[in-house]
Amino acid sequence: MEFFRKAVASIIHQSSPYWHLLIIVEEGYLDHFGGLLRKELEDPRAIIVVNEGRKLAGKINTGMRHASTDFVALLLGDDMWSTDAVAVLHDHIMEYPDVDFFHSSRMYIDEGNKPISSVHHSREEISLDDFKLGSPVKHLLCWRKDKGLAIGGLDESLNSVGPDDYDFPWTMAEEGAKFKAVKECLYYTRDHRECYRLTTHLPLSVHIREIRRIMRKHGADAVSISNKIAAAKGSYLRQCLYRSRIDRWIKVMLGYDARRGWRERYR
Repeated sequence: MEFFRKAVASIIHQSSPYWHLLIIVEEGYLDHFGGLLRKELEDPRAIIVVNEGRKLAGKINTGMRHASTDFVALLLGDDMWSTDAVAVLHDHIMEYPDVDFFHSSRMYIDEGNKPISSVHHSREEISLDDFKLGSPVKHLLCWRKDKGLAIGGLDESLNSVGPDDYDFPWTMAEEGAKFKAVKECLYYTRDHRECYRLTTHLPLSVHIREIRRIMRKHGADAVSISNKIAAAKGSYLRQCLYRSRIDRWIKVMLGYDARRGWRERYR
C-alpha cells in the first residue's frame, strides 16, 4: 500500500489546485480503501468510485464516465505524477484547443523513488504505422473525455495488457484524434518487485497473447506481429516473472522470491 499512498500523494500535492481525483476500486475493497484514505478523502476533490467494468480497461472507463472535466488523465496505482503535472497539462490544453490527446515524457524510478533512468522523451510526430512497432504514445496520457467516450472507451475484452497505452491511443489515432507531445517529464513509472505489477506478475504467455490480439484487431500483418513480439520478448518482457500460469503456480509453491527477477537496464 506504500506505493499506492505515494501515488495519491502525488496528486494531493500538485502545485496547481485545479485537480480532481477519482480513485477506482473493486466493490469488495471499497471500505478498505475508504479507511486507508480517510484523511485524503476529506478533500472534496478526491472521490472513491466502484469499478463498473472489467479489469484495467473497465476501471479507466469507469473513471472517464464519472469525470466532471473535459480532459481526463491516467495514473496507475504504483506510479506517480510530477508535482507540476496538472499545471503543465492545463497550460497545454489552453494553448492547443484542437488537440485531443496529450502524452508526456517520463522517467523510471525504483522502490524508494530514486530515478533509475534518464528522461524518456515523448515523440512529437506519430503515425498509424508506428503502432505496429509498439506504442509511440506513453504515460502521462491525457485525452479529451468526449472523444474517448465517443469511440467506446477502452476495450474491456483485453486482459490488462496494453488497453491503456497501446490499444486505446491506437484506436484514437484511427478515429482521427490529434496528438500532441508534452516535452516536460510528468510521469514516474515505478519498477518494483515488492508487490503485484502487471509487467512482471502477469505470465509471459498472457502478454504475448494480448499483444497478438491487439495487433490483429488493428489489421497488422503476421510479419509485423511476429517482429513486435520478438522485440518485446528481447526487451521489457524479460521482466515477466512467470512463463505461464503453471510456471507461476510452481514458483509460488516453491517460495520463489520475485525480487530476484530480471531488471531492465534503463537508459
